[in-house]
Amino acid sequence: MSNSFNIEASVKDADVVIGAVLIPGAKAPKLVTDEMVKQMRPGSVIVDVAVDQGGVIATADRVTTHDEPVYEKHGVLHYAVANIPGAVARTSTIALTNVTLPYIEALAGKGFKKAITEDQGLREGVTTYQGYLTSLPVSQGLDKDHTSIDELV
Repeated sequence: MSNSFNIEASVKDADVVIGAVLIPGAKAPKLVTDEMVKQMRPGSVIVDVAVDQGGVIATADRVTTHDEPVYEKHGVLHYAVANIPGAVARTSTIALTNVTLPYIEALAGKGFKKAITEDQGLREGVTTYQGYLTSLPVSQGLDKDHTSIDELV
């Protein structure tokens, strides 16, 4: 079970910790504290894949680049590169295209309203519509008013 007690116990004994939490449209929660990292063995490694959304590791407090991908804090090596797929741009572009093409075809073939009515996943991906912020996590993160897409279509 993921809770602070179990996370701390796991981090303390880990050689590698990979932080990879995604809450679409929202900032990632800090799950690994500075104190937890201090308990790790020297030479351990942290990879914060969620650094693009603020990171889940408290000590991954700066974004690195592919040119200088790591830094050390508390004896632990930190890798906090934003946009990791950018290292394999062609492959990641092909993968993204393969995943998004069906949505583009649905939007082009059916029109916006019919496409989001028939596809719940596509509907949940609508962030703004007609000047309204329709994504609850984004509106909460920006402290802005939220309007459900259901009220607009």
